[in-house]
Amino acid sequence: MITLKKIVLTTDLSDHSLAALDYASTLSLLYGARLYLLHVEDVGPPPMYTTHLPDFSGEQFNRQVTERAWKELDRFATEKINPDLKANLAIRVGNPVDEINRFAKEEGIDIIIMATHGRTGLKHVLTGSVAEKVVRTSPIPVLTVKPKVMRDHVVSSDDVEEELHLH
Repeated sequence: MITLKKIVLTTDLSDHSLAALDYASTLSLLYGARLYLLHVEDVGPPPMYTTHLPDFSGEQFNRQVTERAWKELDRFATEKINPDLKANLAIRVGNPVDEINRFAKEEGIDIIIMATHGRTGLKHVLTGSVAEKVVRTSPIPVLTVKPKVMRDHVVSSDDVEEELHLH
């Protein structure tokens, strides 16, 4: 029998990331599991050409990024998540795939739940998918949820048959 004691729901603070919220909250209630809402602030290298650069001196920069991320995550949780759902908020700074996997290991998470963004084509080739990379690299189960707006636009076999005039 599977027991879930700790669940992490990842968010990039977009409405798309809320697609997985129903799954995370339902599993949390069913199992009486602790729910974490994790946001990873992906800090890449500074822009090459800019007139105003923030202080990139390591500790101070990380503190500034973390403070801003906490404010954004708190606002997101307050505005988008039912207050009856008691989620523990968590912030990490770094590569999202690495930080999600590190958080899951350090906290003893039983399942990672995350929304996909449904990127395709060149954007997917260039950026890849955080969800896809977490699925491939995580030692624990990962549940991915496609946002409804994207599920509604999935091409079916009937669409293909109709387009190819196979009826």
